Amino acid sequence: MNTLSLPSSSGAEKSKTSSPRIALFTICSNNYMPAARVLMESVAKLHPEFELFIGLADKVVDWDGLYEGPASIIEAHTLDIPDFKTFSFQYDIMEFNTAVKPFLMEHLLVERGFDRVFYFDPDILLLNRLDLLLQHFDEGASLLLTPHLHKPAEGISDPDDITIMRAGVYNLGFLGASRSAETLEVIRWWMRRLHRTCINAQEQGIFVDQKFMDLAPCFAPNAHIIHHRGMNLAYWNLAQVAFQQEGKTWTADGEPLVFFHFSGFDPRDPDCLSKHCRHFRTTIAPALRNLLDKYSELLFAAGYGKVPAALYAYGFFHSGTRIPEHVRRMFREFTPDWPSDPFETYEAYLHQPAPKGSLDKENLVFTNFQHYLWNFFDNQRLNLDPERTDHLTSLTHWYVKNARSEQGLDHRLIEPVACRFGQMRPARMVGAGHKPAARPDISVVGYLKTTSGVGTVARHTLQSLSRSGLSVEGVDVAFGVVSDRSDLSCASLLNNRVRGRIQLYANINADQLPAVLEHLQPVTDDGYRISMPAWELEEFPAEWLAAFDGVDEIWAQTRWIQRMLAGRLDKPVVYMPVSLTLDLPVSQPRTRYNLPKDAFLFYFSFDFLSFIERKNPEGIVAAFRRMRQDHGNPKRATLVIKTMNGDFAKDREDAFLELIGDDPDIILINGVLSRADTLSLMTCCDCVVSLHRCEGLGLVVAEAMALGLPVIATDYAATTDLLSPATGYPVGYRLVPVKKGEYPFGEGQKWADPDIGHAAWLMRHVINNPEEAQQKATAAQQFIQTNYNTQTILARQMQRFTELTKKA
Repeated sequence: MNTLSLPSSSGAEKSKTSSPRIALFTICSNNYMPAARVLMESVAKLHPEFELFIGLADKVVDWDGLYEGPASIIEAHTLDIPDFKTFSFQYDIMEFNTAVKPFLMEHLLVERGFDRVFYFDPDILLLNRLDLLLQHFDEGASLLLTPHLHKPAEGISDPDDITIMRAGVYNLGFLGASRSAETLEVIRWWMRRLHRTCINAQEQGIFVDQKFMDLAPCFAPNAHIIHHRGMNLAYWNLAQVAFQQEGKTWTADGEPLVFFHFSGFDPRDPDCLSKHCRHFRTTIAPALRNLLDKYSELLFAAGYGKVPAALYAYGFFHSGTRIPEHVRRMFREFTPDWPSDPFETYEAYLHQPAPKGSLDKENLVFTNFQHYLWNFFDNQRLNLDPERTDHLTSLTHWYVKNARSEQGLDHRLIEPVACRFGQMRPARMVGAGHKPAARPDISVVGYLKTTSGVGTVARHTLQSLSRSGLSVEGVDVAFGVVSDRSDLSCASLLNNRVRGRIQLYANINADQLPAVLEHLQPVTDDGYRISMPAWELEEFPAEWLAAFDGVDEIWAQTRWIQRMLAGRLDKPVVYMPVSLTLDLPVSQPRTRYNLPKDAFLFYFSFDFLSFIERKNPEGIVAAFRRMRQDHGNPKRATLVIKTMNGDFAKDREDAFLELIGDDPDIILINGVLSRADTLSLMTCCDCVVSLHRCEGLGLVVAEAMALGLPVIATDYAATTDLLSPATGYPVGYRLVPVKKGEYPFGEGQKWADPDIGHAAWLMRHVINNPEEAQQKATAAQQFIQTNYNTQTILARQMQRFTELTKKA
């Protein structure tokens, strides 16, 4: 473990003026910057002599006006905090913000040479001058602390005095410090503690930075406890005072309200003072109501709620996978001396085999992260032994099926385990048997003439296999199809009977599979049947699992689909991606499609028959309009939306047309285009946007990447196989319930609600940073060419065919 070495105070210069130099600072991440600006503006009005600072527990982003105001910005990574990458990785956002506090305070006292420094939480509003606190410093105070409570809190109090004893006697939303040997000794002790122990663990007697400071008066004889009722007033002590309003001022027990702490207040829910307590809800007294309204108005004027949480710089691995609390806890408890950048390397360690665990089966590996969770949850540790194959099977099944829903894990942390879990041995092999001369090796069954995404994938698969050297033919599925069926690019490969020794049912969904198997009677019954199903939601319908009784194994074209089916079927569920490379189309001028020559063009396409709620074009329209409203740009931007099959969903088409209205910057192109024309239209545009709620493959995203276009897409579902911070612009999201009628078997499930504000900012960011956007687009194109080219995918398929034809 590295030793925490700190600067001494001997080099600090004393003020050369008679008046002490005073600094006031707060700490926040980008999403809380509007509140921090409100605080700083309130301080600047009352104390123009203070120098103001915002410690940014984040990284600066190019969000218009975000850092405007009277305070200077100091990024946390510039504070020379030892092992900063470890320091920022081990804590969640709340812990990290509080852990930075003593480091920035010491920096201001020593490196910047301030004589007195105040810290305020960003959700505080200053309403009167701090002259009383300055007087305490004049009287020799080293530290200034405000207690949570002014008197015992018993009975129905919330919080009560026992709760406060767990959380900390003093509220560290405020702290005053003067530059002295006594102060620096306490601050540096605090730094050492918070370097590794700023955690929310009240059962261990620790509550982030706050609980430690219960000891501060023991270490600092000159610490002063401030008992003024109007200082640091909040939900925890408001019930202990008489809170009144007189004109435009407020008082607490007759003393002026100096600063109010709005801890837990959300201006979007103004009838609740704080989410942290049961009191002050619904019925709000007039004095408090007026104060909350005043503060809400200031917050909204500063842009509250518009800065996306997804901009938090320390919330993700470099791959784009979200870092859950369990991973941070595992890191600091078991691998605190990690030798490299954990944001870059720790994700791979999570998936490596743990020392403990049965290896009796090739598809069961107990990973380091699974071992941590097993050890963390008593019911697993006491009842299941990973050294036993049957117990390890149960542990793995729980991890693949339930860890996401129960623990909120990013699906990318589960998919590697699901990938192995699905690699079970097939129940039977492909029989060499008697092969009539006319019988092909492989039949690809799918919607081979249909101009849709499922049709495109089926054609890709057939055309790729036709170059394998094996005898391959296609069988088109026509019944039940209402979409256009004019694509004849595979016509020369088509047959009307399923004859192959291996029969690949490409992108035929489980609900249609039994009907297809019954309708297209194979010539013989000994063919080895492989299903390539498509599905989008988090949970594969249990009602459809029986549909796979008629096949021998599943090919999951994305890790997203494999995670849903691995372990739920008694047959192999093999990750088998499809080829996504394509021939570049002939370049066409924008005038061919009546597109403006000089505008920056965003593009999206969707089929009205593919459930408009899932594709979410309304979200793209909202993001485009938000971009124009919040991030004005001198370059004109236009949104191009390609649609088809509106005639089959007239009510939804009409609603969408009404949404767009007469917006001159949104262009709708409706109808069926040839494959070449569709790709040419895409290349006329500058950036592709997909704010989908879920995707089983995400063909529009894949095609845009293959064409070398920048892509902005929801960071959710199957497109995460393709899009990462290295290859594009992932959009943050939250999970919301699927509403009745929005998708088959959707009730009770959740899907993504993409962050419209984040998408809008990314759209502006792409316009303003063309070189960066092109670098990502080039990386995306190379990623597709390397990992999803026809030769690579074909080799993978042929390897599987070889495995299936080996003699047992």
